[in-house]
Amino acid sequence: MEKTDKIIQALNSFVQEYASNSELVTATAGQKINSTQAHLLMLLKILQSQTNTELAAAMNLSKPAITKAIKNLMRYHYVTAVVDDSDKRSTHYLLTEDGEKLAQLHEQAHVTMHDDIHTIMADFTQEQQQTITQFLTKLNKIGNNS
Repeated sequence: MEKTDKIIQALNSFVQEYASNSELVTATAGQKINSTQAHLLMLLKILQSQTNTELAAAMNLSKPAITKAIKNLMRYHYVTAVVDDSDKRSTHYLLTEDGEKLAQLHEQAHVTMHDDIHTIMADFTQEQQQTITQFLTKLNKIGNNS
């Protein structure tokens, strides 16, 4: 097996492991939400009351994508909508108590993953860490160039 194949295999394993860790939140929610919706919950936990436009900008997603995600979160009572008193055209979204709990789980999964990566990276020299960062940066550009 070539070195590149081993790297690709290791990346695939990481992606699968990361995805299974992300599934913790969706499994807790009874498979009612996806990872984008879980991220929205976490964002609302951090930023509190947000409009569709603000959420779309923060998540780098389209407004229709946010609308679809929010509708599902509202369907399962994780998010509630409040019309702005000063501008009836503006709707703000807030977490419900259940949404708050699920957002906390998602945030904890992120913290755990961050801590695990930090521990692993401590085994590498500064130079090796720079190489890893350069590799991952270039790898992330693959999807943006197609």
